[in-house]
Amino acid sequence: MKKRYEPKEIEKKWLDWWEKRDYFSPRQGIKKETFCMIMPPPNITGILSVGHAFEDTLHDILTRFRRMQGYETLWIPGTDHAGIATQNVVEKSLAKEGVTRQHLGREKFLERVWQWKEKYGERIFFQLRSLGVSCSWKDKSFTMDKEHSAAVRKVFVELYQQGYIYRGDYIVNWCPRCGTALSDIEVEHEEIRGKLYYIRYPFKDKKEYLVVATTRPETMLGDTAVAVNPKDERFKKLKGKKLILPLLGRELPIILDEYVDPEFGTGALKITPAHNTNDFLIGKKHNLPFINVLSKEATINEKGGIYQGLDRHKCREKVLADLKKENYLEKTEDYNYRIGRCYRCQEIVEPYLSPQWFVRTKDLAKEAMRAVKENEVEFIPSRWEKNYFQWMENIHDWCISRQLWWGHQLPVWYCEDCGKPTIAEDRPPACSSCDKTELRQEEDVLDTWFSSSLWPFTTLGWPEKTEKLEKFYPTSVLCPAWDILFFWVARMIMMGLKFTGKVPFHKVYLHPLISDEKGQKMSKSRGNVIDPLIIMENYGTDAFRFALVSPQADSPYLPFSEDRVRGYRNFANKIWNASRFVLMNLEDFAPQEEKPNPELMRLSDKWILNLYFSLIKEVTLNLENFEFSQAAHRLYQFFWGEFCDWYIELVKFRLLDKGDSSSRYTAQWILWYILKGTLKLLHPFIPFITEEIYQRLPGAKESIMISPWPLPSKKMSPEANKEMHLLREIIQEARTIRSEIGIPPQIKMELWLKPSSKNNLNILKENKKEITNLAKAKKLVIDKNITKPAYSASSLIEDVEIFIPLAELIDMDKEKKRLKANWQKLEKEILVLEKRLSKPHFLEKAPPEIVQKEKEKREVLLHKSGRLKKRLKEIESNLR
Repeated sequence: MKKRYEPKEIEKKWLDWWEKRDYFSPRQGIKKETFCMIMPPPNITGILSVGHAFEDTLHDILTRFRRMQGYETLWIPGTDHAGIATQNVVEKSLAKEGVTRQHLGREKFLERVWQWKEKYGERIFFQLRSLGVSCSWKDKSFTMDKEHSAAVRKVFVELYQQGYIYRGDYIVNWCPRCGTALSDIEVEHEEIRGKLYYIRYPFKDKKEYLVVATTRPETMLGDTAVAVNPKDERFKKLKGKKLILPLLGRELPIILDEYVDPEFGTGALKITPAHNTNDFLIGKKHNLPFINVLSKEATINEKGGIYQGLDRHKCREKVLADLKKENYLEKTEDYNYRIGRCYRCQEIVEPYLSPQWFVRTKDLAKEAMRAVKENEVEFIPSRWEKNYFQWMENIHDWCISRQLWWGHQLPVWYCEDCGKPTIAEDRPPACSSCDKTELRQEEDVLDTWFSSSLWPFTTLGWPEKTEKLEKFYPTSVLCPAWDILFFWVARMIMMGLKFTGKVPFHKVYLHPLISDEKGQKMSKSRGNVIDPLIIMENYGTDAFRFALVSPQADSPYLPFSEDRVRGYRNFANKIWNASRFVLMNLEDFAPQEEKPNPELMRLSDKWILNLYFSLIKEVTLNLENFEFSQAAHRLYQFFWGEFCDWYIELVKFRLLDKGDSSSRYTAQWILWYILKGTLKLLHPFIPFITEEIYQRLPGAKESIMISPWPLPSKKMSPEANKEMHLLREIIQEARTIRSEIGIPPQIKMELWLKPSSKNNLNILKENKKEITNLAKAKKLVIDKNITKPAYSASSLIEDVEIFIPLAELIDMDKEKKRLKANWQKLEKEILVLEKRLSKPHFLEKAPPEIVQKEKEKREVLLHKSGRLKKRLKEIESNLR
């Protein structure tokens, strides 16, 4: 092995090797059970982000884990056609050529989109490959490929025939920029500081007026009534009265409706049925006219009178100016309210009356709620169940039509003669109502989420009864981000139950969203976007993967920083260097699977085996429970802290002692056995470096990714952990005293140990070599009857007194001055912290985590100060 770990050299080598040997495709395992996942399909416009990398690393960890456990695994990759996003990207590309979509026409434009898709649509797959994800590339899917498109049409027709799909005029969320309707959950709401305008509406039959408050004066052009609450005593006499719409002069009836909040504004509410969802319902209830005053581009149309042609924002300015001029504007107040923005382009969304296609969702949602209540689908963490039920209980009909060209064109054909629609999977020969043959297909396309809601079963071949569908459906697990619980997860459950009679997956792990290290969303405008490809190039893919999954993920957002990746690059280097050392000492080693005779094992052997078997149990349970960070933390702690820093150091003298072949072989075997097993436990997290080292181990067969997952064995000795704890504490205390006293690392010292119990005496004597080597002792005395040597530092661990003679090691006077200066410095730092922590202002205003950090720092400093004070007293007593 090279001295330095070079990720670039090994990553491509093993990726090519895995794919060449087809390890990612399903293969029969020892369990004869299946494990299947679908990749949340990235948009074809997408490039690999830290969020994609995080999500797919989680999926890959589970896939590699289950594959090694012996499951027949299938992880299906795919991409989404992403209607709005893709159309926008291609239109921008055309604009650079001076061409518009409308200029090309639908057919030619779609040809250009398909060309763009063929060129760029799978670039994210190449980027995901570099991440090492082990999905079955042979089974990759696309939401608009031939098979999926046929399945989408079949679902639409069946839903229509069963009365779930209908067409109607309804208030929809309209994006003027994208030129399409949006579903409720495609609208992002934000609170703004705006104005509340109080407008005088004159009565028809008297020179008085009724004041109405609104945040949107431009929509008054579409008013068809003013409503008051029937229980509001102020307005009881107004029933049946007429008002005149300011500026346009249209008559408006005053209607009574309990929806009106008497506390809002003046208690009188203008009703604009074509431009407000609640007003729409009131308009239906009271049979009011629906006057749409906006065009699809959000400019005022011919029904807006003199304001025709104005942009909605300019119209507001003009209307307010005219109201003020005509003395209709009574007053203006500051007012906070929420606006909706398009989730794609951030344009302000307009409530807009238009004919759209909808899915009735109440019955579908009812069945989807039952499945979760009866534990057919489990959400992890379970707190997301509450959000799921709240949304499903209040679900609205789903607007599925989009005014785009790119997407699944609705399988609806209108008769040019009678105008009635014919719904069919393929183009019908004639109208189903009048048998005429002149037909025109609906121009709208389906919401992208409609096709992706079928993803779990269409990727497996539905509606055909394929072998894969029979074997792998329902799928096992899905790991999406929490923000698409309603966009995607809930709809997949509804559609899966409707068309297969089964849930689409059994478990849903809703992971956090990645943010920057300050908890802010990554965006180009903030300048905090991290390019994962650059990170992988600089630090290696394994370090990047481990950094993604290692932090505790308790909140909806997971902070990420380059510094963390840098830290785990050091961990990869540690794995490399430790493995290199082990392999250098296994050159004459021929492994046997059976453990060496336990009677030949030393305490450190039994201890490390105990820890290793516990590690297997913990990591296995962690991964089964989606506790990725806990598993990563425990693996890091074991490999670096226990295997490298302790066990390897403890056995070095045995590896050098070729005279004691049985002890040397035992040490070699345990190093080989635990390194091999720990590499397997680490493999789902860091696949490249583990494969590289595994292939160099004696007795390695095929790939680590299809090697069996380690199984725990019984503990070698129940007492080994307790006894080893004593040994480690004594060695650590000796090292700490050496550091406190300032004894240089290269200087060996005497170490005297005085245990009071016979049991501890035996433990220390049996492990004399280990203590001598790790404490760097030139002389080790272990005796129950020794007395404290003169000029010595002392300590106590359990019943063992520790003495380190100092006379030959240090200048006592100089050491006294050094210790006193260090102790006084610590005391000053403690005093500063105490003052800060005693101030109520700091405790109340500082973030809780900062206060806790300061308290923890104080405790550490107090501990250090206490130890230094003890050493100082010992030096002073020796000088007397």
